[in-house]
Amino acid sequence: MHLNCPACRAPIFADDINILKTIAKCKSCSNVFDFNDKIKGSGDLPARYRKEIVIPPGIEVLHLMRELEIMIKWRRSAKTFTLFFAIFWNVFIGIFTLVAFFAGGYFMLAFMIPFILAGIYLIYSSAGYMLNTTYITVDEQRISLTHKPINFLIQKDRHFSTTEVKQIFVRKYTVGSTNGNPVYAYAVDMQLQNGKTLNLVKELHSVDYARYIEQEIEYYLKIKDRPVDGEYDMGL
Repeated sequence: MHLNCPACRAPIFADDINILKTIAKCKSCSNVFDFNDKIKGSGDLPARYRKEIVIPPGIEVLHLMRELEIMIKWRRSAKTFTLFFAIFWNVFIGIFTLVAFFAGGYFMLAFMIPFILAGIYLIYSSAGYMLNTTYITVDEQRISLTHKPINFLIQKDRHFSTTEVKQIFVRKYTVGSTNGNPVYAYAVDMQLQNGKTLNLVKELHSVDYARYIEQEIEYYLKIKDRPVDGEYDMGL
């Protein structure tokens, strides 16, 4: 698709086009205009060019003859705050439980059971994220996610048919706050042919992790990168 300025008819170059917002600016006359009507009838936004993301630390990739394998080592991406909080929680609950036990407060001990179980799960899940590696395997038939060595109650193994996948895209979301400022994480989602959206992988602390995974899967499956509603807008 070629764009021309509606005011002076000068050609519009790619670096003056915002695909996600369907807005362009003419260098000749400085006219800013919306070109949504140019693409509305096509059903899809045009493919876009994006700068290639180099492989970030903590991710390994294997380009095999008939499959692509991406390995995410979570100890590079895991939130160490969660582990410290889990340790603090268990120490606090442990001290409180011992005091209640020696004081003969059996009713209080029964009351503490949910908090003890929560502490055990916090340690378990934190250890899982620190130790786990997620394997994203892509071939002509399916996209598979497996998590090792721990996946029980933390990260479930999943499989998706590649014929259902229309687009891969990055989503930014809030996971908490620090000193009143939001803390963000990134997810890699899949837009299916039927319009539904499924999450592939989430809780990535860097947008480069998410963009690299998107880039490699789209390249392997020969999916042309197009804007998607709900995608994290990183600009042109």
